Amino acid sequence: MQISKTAIDGVLILEPKLFSDNRGWFMETYVDKRLREKGININFVQDNHSLSLQKGILRGLHFQVEPKAQTKLVRCTRGSILDVAVDLRKGSPTFKKWVSVELSAENKKQLLIPKGFAHGFLTLTDDAEVQYKVDEYYSPECDRTLNFDDPALSINWGIEHPIMSEKDLVAPLLKDSDVNFQIKALVTGGNGQLGYDVSKQLSQIGIKVITTTKDNLDITNEKRTRQFIIETKPDIIIHCAAYTAVDKAEEEQDICYSVNVEGTKYIAQSAQEINAKLVYISTDYVFDGSGNTPHAITDFINPVNYYGQTKAEGEEIVKNYIQKHFIIRTSWVYGINGHNFVKTMMHLGESKKKIQVVDDQIGSPTYTKDLAIFISDLIQTENYGTYHGVNEGYCSWYQFAQEIFAQLAQDMEIIPISSKGYITKAQRPKNSRLSTVATGNIGLEKLPHWKNALKRYLQEIKQK
Repeated sequence: MQISKTAIDGVLILEPKLFSDNRGWFMETYVDKRLREKGININFVQDNHSLSLQKGILRGLHFQVEPKAQTKLVRCTRGSILDVAVDLRKGSPTFKKWVSVELSAENKKQLLIPKGFAHGFLTLTDDAEVQYKVDEYYSPECDRTLNFDDPALSINWGIEHPIMSEKDLVAPLLKDSDVNFQIKALVTGGNGQLGYDVSKQLSQIGIKVITTTKDNLDITNEKRTRQFIIETKPDIIIHCAAYTAVDKAEEEQDICYSVNVEGTKYIAQSAQEINAKLVYISTDYVFDGSGNTPHAITDFINPVNYYGQTKAEGEEIVKNYIQKHFIIRTSWVYGINGHNFVKTMMHLGESKKKIQVVDDQIGSPTYTKDLAIFISDLIQTENYGTYHGVNEGYCSWYQFAQEIFAQLAQDMEIIPISSKGYITKAQRPKNSRLSTVATGNIGLEKLPHWKNALKRYLQEIKQK
């Protein structure tokens, strides 16, 4: 069976292979195993069959709201129809967009319409028979209809006065409907700095968010991770959870590996199984820090510590296991919900007048609120691949500390020292500059300058 994409992610055209001879033909119209091999996992429970006697009959737009939403697999077994699917999922990049496909007994195409879509069709011939599978039983309480001529949808039916049922003729507009579909996102590490801000940002743009922590999902447990993802079936997984204790990772390599490598593998496998998008949060530590120019996304990776090594292996797993992925490398993150360099400096400022800070490691301090906006914008595209998500501009830790106390209007003597004067168990890359050219190439806004981000972060702290 050939499976083709349409202009809307998830709406697919299925074309069965036809076996013909002098007697006629044979085809397999539905093979569950083969669809599952393609990441299409649907448990259909009912087959429906309709006959429309005249050309110009329009049925729709129909759907069932949650919790009885339906996936449909539609085909025309006699005559011809124009089949239409409309995306009603709030937070979707194609919200209120539609696709139309001609289905006929002759072309034998089928249209797979996921949950969260309205469906309708116009008969292009007399005596048109339509058969379709659904994965949820009919529910009168959840059954809904939308006006076929809703100006907010602007569907081109190619007909002015279709033949319709009374129910469809008086159907409400989308703005007056109680449609309750949302894109669903799973955020691992939801209580971390980035996971916290990602969850807030996604909720603000209308995406339903499910968060996990190590307390309610152990991602190193393959069976439990797969079960959780299969049951919740998110459209997008933002994988923020990670073992990030860089120095401790040198001693706890088994634990670090199980979280950052094996846990990522289990999540990627499950995401592929349910055909979900996957965002993998990586790090500047995948580079060795050589040179003085920003690392491009295509630069050779060569981690200098064990944490960086496991994150690099996680990147390879994501690339190999799932097609619909975004790898986002970031650096020097700080946010409202967790420990970070800014809070450490503020704490030191309460008890000290003089501190020493490393001056030969250069990178981009990155505000998790800005990074969360970048992630939410990126996942609403199909520009899959690797990106660098960092605030613009570069500085050393010493310069970062200077700016923190300057913006706080607080006197602090800061003494610059080299990495050799600040010994840690794990080696740090000296050059953590990350190029953001790829972001501009796809038309997304780059993150604001790190000084601007710091100012807004300090304001957020004061308001909390």
